[in-house]
Amino acid sequence: MATAKTSEKSTKKPIVISVSNVKGGVAKTTTAATLAAGLNKLKKKKVLLIDADPQTNLTMCFMDEPEDSSTTLYALFNENKGIDELKVNLKKGLDIVPGDFELCSADIEFAMLPKRLEVLSKAIKKIEENYDFIIFDTPPNLGILTLNAFTASDYILTPMAAETFSLKAIKLLKKAKDWVEEDSEKELPVIGVLLTKYTDRFNISKAIEEYVNESAKLLDTKIFKSRIRNATVVLESQYVQSDLFEYAPKHPATKDYEEFINEFLKRIGG
Repeated sequence: MATAKTSEKSTKKPIVISVSNVKGGVAKTTTAATLAAGLNKLKKKKVLLIDADPQTNLTMCFMDEPEDSSTTLYALFNENKGIDELKVNLKKGLDIVPGDFELCSADIEFAMLPKRLEVLSKAIKKIEENYDFIIFDTPPNLGILTLNAFTASDYILTPMAAETFSLKAIKLLKKAKDWVEEDSEKELPVIGVLLTKYTDRFNISKAIEEYVNESAKLLDTKIFKSRIRNATVVLESQYVQSDLFEYAPKHPATKDYEEFINEFLKRIGG
């Protein structure tokens, strides 16, 4: 007797990363953009970027700021639009949900939404089979947008600049992480601290690295061995709305990010 064949729905889920630090000026957006571009170009992964920072810097790394808020992340919260309706294809296997300055009022405007911290989680579940990675660029605060991203994420990635440092910002980040873990009843590990804007020519960078070690311990994680050097080529690539791997593939800063991506993949198991 023939046995009936049963088809199982794919259970593929992307790895979801929040790139976050309450302290500004740490190359957070650059890290989110370059991680996504590198995973796509070097590792042939399908990646979705979500610009959850109202400053829209991530969006403007790749495209002009959208004029119509109905085509941005704002519409996901305000009009209940899906990610498939809002995403913009940047190149094969790399999409972005654009940010919007309108999201500056998110903490006031969306405070009364039912399950307001699960908006992004629910939206991702509808499209998760389409991607290998989803990467959030989060704002430098711990409001509703950051907490939404954390609730949807598997890991937090924390860039820290070798020229500035704030232990208080790290303590606030840990507090938000712990709160989300308790509220969502899931672990939200910090995959690592990435040291950016680095130069080994100055003693100050080495001194601050000791403080970064303290921060990593506080977040129960480790500093990536990779260091991202300070380079004007990063700003140049953003100005022409290109990623480092296309704009300056042989530049030392690009190689820094390539080494970081390899290390990042090892930490998440492949």
